[in-house]
Amino acid sequence: MSSISSAQYLDAAAEQYSGSIMEFFTKLNGAATEQTFEETSAMLEKFDAFRSAIENSVRRKTAAWLRARNSFATIHKLPTELLQLILRVALFSSSGRRRPDYVAKLTVLRSVSWMWRDLIERTPSFWTQLSSRDHIDFVSDALSKSQNCALHLKYVGELGNNKPSPFLDKVFTQLDRWEHVTIQDPCRVFIEKYFISPAPRLKGLALLTRMGLILAYGLPAPPVVFGGEWAGLEELRAIRWESIHWTNLNCHKLRVLEIEGHDPLDMEKLFSVLAQNLDLRILRLHDVKFGRCTSPLPNPKPLTLKSLTDLSISHLSETVGEVVPAACRILQYVHIPTCTSFSAEINLNDTSGITPADIFRLIPRPIDIFTRAETARISSSKSPTACVHIGTRSFECEAFVKSKSDPKYQLLLRGVPPNVSVEWVRRELVNARTETTNPRIKLRGWVDGNKLKVDHLFDLQDAENVVELDLIGGNAQRVEGVGRRLETPVTSPSGALLGPFLGLKTLRLSNCAITGREILQMMNERFVRIMNPLDMAAQNTTDGTASIPTENGVTIILGEGTDRLSRSMASEIRAAPGVRELKL
Repeated sequence: MSSISSAQYLDAAAEQYSGSIMEFFTKLNGAATEQTFEETSAMLEKFDAFRSAIENSVRRKTAAWLRARNSFATIHKLPTELLQLILRVALFSSSGRRRPDYVAKLTVLRSVSWMWRDLIERTPSFWTQLSSRDHIDFVSDALSKSQNCALHLKYVGELGNNKPSPFLDKVFTQLDRWEHVTIQDPCRVFIEKYFISPAPRLKGLALLTRMGLILAYGLPAPPVVFGGEWAGLEELRAIRWESIHWTNLNCHKLRVLEIEGHDPLDMEKLFSVLAQNLDLRILRLHDVKFGRCTSPLPNPKPLTLKSLTDLSISHLSETVGEVVPAACRILQYVHIPTCTSFSAEINLNDTSGITPADIFRLIPRPIDIFTRAETARISSSKSPTACVHIGTRSFECEAFVKSKSDPKYQLLLRGVPPNVSVEWVRRELVNARTETTNPRIKLRGWVDGNKLKVDHLFDLQDAENVVELDLIGGNAQRVEGVGRRLETPVTSPSGALLGPFLGLKTLRLSNCAITGREILQMMNERFVRIMNPLDMAAQNTTDGTASIPTENGVTIILGEGTDRLSRSMASEIRAAPGVRELKL
């Protein structure tokens, strides 16, 4: 037996027992030694049926053994509440919305074991989020299993398609359970048939159209969805949905308000909605064109939204020429003392009735945003990173803590001179830093030698929290004298050497007139004569040159428009003190 594998042994046993079974089955059915073709075919059909019965029996026995075995698995010993929490994380995102592969995951999780299947089917909240793209059988099953729980529904229509919708027919019978509803691209017939009657539990409403065609073909505006009965509404998102009557909007419990692609929107009506919803937490306005707002504002007293933590405004304009940019009007009127996430895009021109300095006084301070986020434990203790881009007439600052995908402070200003931008960076990101909030600055400048000069950026050379410097020359003229500026320190009134950019970790140069010899000289000057840290004095190589730890060095990246380096020169630069890495 030892020389025969388990598989061979099982095959031999199967052959032996199947022969005995077939012989017994033949005798049982009274098969003669000689049969006609039809009789033989009938007998083979009985053999196939018998084989299927055996296989089904084996499957049932195997399933029973699997259940017995799986019952000893650690995960099946978890408390029911904890297992429900694990399954919920697998099915739903942190925002509470179902994940894109929700139905497939639900199917897989139900098939893991009979215990999981039973738990999932006995948990109504797992079956409450339905989409018109789900199979209608799944929708029917979910409506039954969700019992009386509130429903989260998403209807995705097709523009111009008014064919009957089995999904809406099913869920409309449960109108009293609708709590969060997303309506995308409905035809007018469906609005009037399914979305007119009030939904008493309604808390969240998202109205979306891809092309804004809800008002097309000269038809009058469709009726207000759910009859305008929005008293319990907490979330309202209107994306290119221009048929909302913002006058006398019957909702006073909003926590989230998002408007995008609206033309025109009366700013006074918007301010009226904000004044009625002082507990608003998220306000996002994008691609909105306002009707001409009277000046001064009807209520000169600013509105303070003490609960607002997220403000995002971009691509705002007015139908008539602006005196004060629409975004500035909002910042003048709305005060946000608890904001922890801020994003704004503002355009200025020569006729604007507000100066760049005035705008910088209106926007929240980044240090305050970071401090509040840290206090609210939204961010980690890690220092924030601020990516600052200064152009000839533009300024951009994007700051984040954990990752670039989750910025906490975004600001884009067009029409701002470089000197004003540099003053703001020094005031808000250098001088305002504290022991607990010390942002790392990544500074980028598009230097044209005319409106934006190297001098503008080197006004910040004494800032030790500038960790990256990215200089990009103009197409007509390359940046001159970069190496000399980076090797020449500034002496403070006390006699101490300041700068240039002593905290620098990365240096990027594009379209800059600098040779390999100048780079080598610059690095030797910085790390031998200027910095020369005391704790490195004893860290010398055998030839007496300074040995700089790798983590204290600078990564040099040479982009397009810089002089090409020979192999020998590149090797010399890489071996120079303070060079962490050279990328060509």
